[in-house]
Amino acid sequence: MSAYDLQHSPCMLQETLQLLDPQPGETLIDMTCGLGGHAVAILEKTADNGPAILIDWDPAMLEAARQRLQQHLPRVQTFTSNFAELPQIMQQAGLQWADLAVLDAGVARPQLVDPERGFGFEGSRLDMRMSEQVGPSAHEIINTASESQLRQILRLTQTPRESRAIASAISRARSRQAIASSAELAEIITEATFRRKRPTRRQPASAMLAFRIYVNRELDHLQAGVEAMARALRPGSGRMVVLTYHSLEFRIVRQTLEKLARGHDAPPWLPDPPDACPIIVSLLDKPLKPSQSEAPTCRSVRLFAARSIECENRAVYGPGSQ
Repeated sequence: MSAYDLQHSPCMLQETLQLLDPQPGETLIDMTCGLGGHAVAILEKTADNGPAILIDWDPAMLEAARQRLQQHLPRVQTFTSNFAELPQIMQQAGLQWADLAVLDAGVARPQLVDPERGFGFEGSRLDMRMSEQVGPSAHEIINTASESQLRQILRLTQTPRESRAIASAISRARSRQAIASSAELAEIITEATFRRKRPTRRQPASAMLAFRIYVNRELDHLQAGVEAMARALRPGSGRMVVLTYHSLEFRIVRQTLEKLARGHDAPPWLPDPPDACPIIVSLLDKPLKPSQSEAPTCRSVRLFAARSIECENRAVYGPGSQ
């Protein structure tokens, strides 16, 4: 990683710090460590006795974060894992509760621009996996899934008509030869939608986002991760922040936090069941939007924040858990 990369500042960092309000000695969980931008800013405020767990799927990201966090390493534990595995991670780390937790659902820029990852339009490989721990790559899925399966994947971000057109175009193209690069895929998507609307950069980007989400099971992991981090907060005082970047993430996070604030899965219009166990309360009337001073890549970000509240039935992940 270059020095330029390591100087990158996360979206809405000041709002995150204000809502988390880190205090000396408090324990941090960074669910999506990336280049360590959040961790650096928070650890500077938790003093020398505030431990931290840093999680990332990508070992290259964690190594970059470790370089950036040299002065804090004695109190930091890093885990190359998916954040949905937080309960197991906390047990390994020997921690029962966290005072602070942050989850930034965005993809780190070094990952987006790395041609070997295949996230962009110019990639030399059609991969899209956040980690080698993930299962089939985008190359395998796009070249082997049935046309109906492709349509189902594309419906995450496309209209039914667009999904049919793109899936059909992919099926025709791969019958001639395997689709090998993200650039090829982007061209196929653009040509498939050309007659239906003016082609834009957004069109291939949104369709390719659907494949990235599917390859990495991003929405399933996000729901599990948000619930896990909320349950890991110290009862009555723990704080958490989640940043989303598109409408699918927004919906998952909003619904998950609302469920945890109600303490049950029943529809909100029904009375609370007797065993309801709300574990968080929102710190915001509505999710925050970025200020005009934020980078263009942050424009779609929405920030959620919540505080832990007491509940006898809360799961315990660390030492002493059942």
